[in-house]
Amino acid sequence: MPYPKVGVALGSGAARGLANLGVLQVLVEAGIPIDIVCGTSAGAVVAGLYAAGSDLQLLGRMVVELDWHDLTGWSLRPKGLVSPEKVHNMLRILTRDQRFEDLPVKAAVVATDLLTGEEVVLDSGSVADAVTASLSIPGVFVPVERDGMLLVDGALVNRVPGDLCRRLGAQFVIAVDVGWAPLSSRVRHLPDVIIQTIDILSRQAASRQEIDCDVLIEPDLGNVRLTQLNRAAEIVEKGRQAARQALPAIKSSLATLG
Repeated sequence: MPYPKVGVALGSGAARGLANLGVLQVLVEAGIPIDIVCGTSAGAVVAGLYAAGSDLQLLGRMVVELDWHDLTGWSLRPKGLVSPEKVHNMLRILTRDQRFEDLPVKAAVVATDLLTGEEVVLDSGSVADAVTASLSIPGVFVPVERDGMLLVDGALVNRVPGDLCRRLGAQFVIAVDVGWAPLSSRVRHLPDVIIQTIDILSRQAASRQEIDCDVLIEPDLGNVRLTQLNRAAEIVEKGRQAARQALPAIKSSLATLG
């Protein structure tokens, strides 16, 4: 009897979302078959890069050495404070400008249509375009316009898209939830206000949603805040630790189903 189709759902979480990379590294190292990968926001970045064939170990080193400040720049445009251009260009390079239709692994990411409030599943066209839309925090990043929609951060509607993995055909879903960062007591700038406000609203929305999965991996990220990209090495390692702890349950379940 063949193994069931395995889907991995990678959740949002800004800097905390780098733990998704550590989890995926361990799953690949352990030989867990991944047929479908879905992601939201930070999880969309990792999902898109993995599906496009990026070397996960190389990515791990890159996120530690990257100058994150160089990827953002004030745009002062009517619809956002930060232009996504540099992030988008980096994603185009890392995904080799591939389209979802050409990826070796089935993948999809989640965005939100700012005009309707509806979830938008992006699984066709440019991977870099889709991932940029999924991570665009409204009010901070300029939204991505596509097919008459104004796309922003998918975390507003679906933080950990295990249900999307199911819809794409996954029979066994591994989900990664990086949890909630402690609310900051130092709100100094407009982006801080926007990010913290969205975080509070997202907590309320998530309390009414269950994550659809067979195994839930929850890295212990403690007091890591949403903007602490300087702690990338620690965050990735926390993801690795959580994945290693979950491996016995994953292997046992797959063996039983297969």
